[in-house]
Amino acid sequence: MSKTILIVDDASLIRSVASKAAESVGYNVVTAQDGSDGLVKLRENQIDLIFSDVNMPQMGGLEMVAEIKKDPANKFLPIVMLTTESSPELKSQGKALGVKAWLVKPFNKSKFLLALEKLLG
Repeated sequence: MSKTILIVDDASLIRSVASKAAESVGYNVVTAQDGSDGLVKLRENQIDLIFSDVNMPQMGGLEMVAEIKKDPANKFLPIVMLTTESSPELKSQGKALGVKAWLVKPFNKSKFLLALEKLLG
């Protein structure tokens, strides 16, 4: 059974490119346009890994991570931030919330697939 990843980003191009990259190596993909949409999709699907942007309307990525990690069932759900943000403060905040990795945009398919393989392979 192939694993399912959730890609949360307000940019449709990033959702599309990341989805195609993950699908090209056999993963199922669910997408969401912001953190609140991501929480809904997480409840509706069996998700094995989340990639999320930080800055989004409605609810940002770190706020979404904080909500996800409140549920003991999601304690070990791996989450990777895929964002233009690279400040040590934000990375530290993400790590404290349980973020497993931080990939800085522009989108890099090989780094994205390497993160997928390390966390799910």
